[in-house]
Amino acid sequence: MQTTLDEAIRHAMDIAEKQEELAEVCVVEQAKDSCLKCAKEHRQLAKWLEALKKAQFEYHEAWFIVTHPTPDVTYADKNRAQVILDTFRDSLGVT
Repeated sequence: MQTTLDEAIRHAMDIAEKQEELAEVCVVEQAKDSCLKCAKEHRQLAKWLEALKKAQFEYHEAWFIVTHPTPDVTYADKNRAQVILDTFRDSLGVT
């Protein structure tokens, strides 16, 4: 089963929220700290996945500009789009 970025972001945030809830009821300081650390790590993961999602969107927009330019697309727009495609082809391109 393939997980989408939106599902992964939602999952990371769910885990962060659950860990924060656990930390609120923990009576052992070490366990509480562990829960809060886990929550912080999952929130960071969610932020990174959001950045990846935005980068993928920008990559696909660049691909569309290069392959299906509209009359208002300038030479500078095409050049910028091509730089994005060339730079991130192996990491954000279609697999």
